Amino acid sequence: MAKVSFSKFGAKVNTEKKVYNFINSKGENIEYEINKYLPFADKLDLISNIINQSVDDNGYYNPLRLKLYMTLEVVYAYTNLNFTDKMKEDPFKLYDSIINTNILDNIIDAIGDQDWKEIENYTHLVIDNIYKYKNSAMGILEMITEDYDGLNLDAQNI
Repeated sequence: MAKVSFSKFGAKVNTEKKVYNFINSKGENIEYEINKYLPFADKLDLISNIINQSVDDNGYYNPLRLKLYMTLEVVYAYTNLNFTDKMKEDPFKLYDSIINTNILDNIIDAIGDQDWKEIENYTHLVIDNIYKYKNSAMGILEMITEDYDGLNLDAQNI
């Protein structure tokens, strides 16, 4: 079988957007866009951001924080909505505000339930792999080594 050049396909990244409307409390019609496709590298960053922000101070992944940051990061990544740094300072309030609109439902509609579930599944898969590594012999040895290095023992002071 002869090789065929992939460039002949003329394949391009899907940059299609879906436009939605929202009527705010003042009766104003707000138009915003949702990307129907997120490039793979951006999806990797999205999942990393969700995971990094969902871990608590003890190194455990909180399912509620996971839900919160998955919602926020998906909104940031898929929409053209702009959020100020001040708004982002209180992610809980921002989450509640987003949930009280239909923005998340519109995102799931635009990207498809399958893409939403894929983000959710891969996020959980990465977290499971992190836990498996932490509980493996290599992970435990690494943790012991970090604890030992953190002791900073000085024989003369003892």
